[in-house]
Amino acid sequence: MNETNLFDISAEYLLNYLYPDNTNDWKVDCAGTFYRNYRPDVLSINENDHTVQLSRDSFLRLLPQGIIAMDDALKGPDFEQKYEKLKKREELLRELFKPIDTLAFRFRLHIEKQAAQLTHDKLELILKQYFDYDWTKEENPYIKKTAPLLLFISRLRANFGFIRNLLALLFECNVEMKTGKYSWSERSQCSRPYVEYQLIIPELTSDTYNSMNKIINPFREFICEWFIPFDTHCIIAIKYHDQSFVLGDNLTLDYNTEIITDSSTQNIDS
Repeated sequence: MNETNLFDISAEYLLNYLYPDNTNDWKVDCAGTFYRNYRPDVLSINENDHTVQLSRDSFLRLLPQGIIAMDDALKGPDFEQKYEKLKKREELLRELFKPIDTLAFRFRLHIEKQAAQLTHDKLELILKQYFDYDWTKEENPYIKKTAPLLLFISRLRANFGFIRNLLALLFECNVEMKTGKYSWSERSQCSRPYVEYQLIIPELTSDTYNSMNKIINPFREFICEWFIPFDTHCIIAIKYHDQSFVLGDNLTLDYNTEIITDSSTQNIDS
């Protein structure tokens, strides 16, 4: 998530997402909208006492002019003493209005939670009615995260670069992409477009490969069905290129490795 998006996240959405069970526990300290010019909505969060500081104005700002101080309150001698007195009075009023700010903020938290639930239910309905896909029954975690993107499938289908970035985010690894032509045999004169994604998994073992492959297989079918054009041959493979294989060690299938001998190093693709 880039910095621009962070500035756009509201405190209600962020707190409901990070702490869904603490809606009625938050206390608010409104620092003022001045900070909003260069800081996000949430300035700080204290998890211990459930206090959140916001770059928003308090209800104190709604008081008529002259309630806190008259226009000429700082005129005349003893400017510093008068200023300190006004600051102390403002701080006391801020403390007085904190319960009001807190109640108003908790109310907005509940509204945001209800809106999020309605959006969630709407997403399930759209996926079911328009794509014949039951999101509630999906067990594969990677498909579960990717399915909401079906709403934008008309723009994302055949966007191979986007799919590479998606795989990198989902599996938290580097992803190499290859494109070209695919044919069924060397003698075949017919071919079709080809794209391959290689997930570069660090410290890959046979057990890790087998467990990941079981999860990736249904995910690969989902990607091919929705995001890859029907005439394009697509492969999503698990690879690890940076580890040397020594004779006698276990060999993980379906990724490139090296056999090291005394005389030379030979590359193989198992």
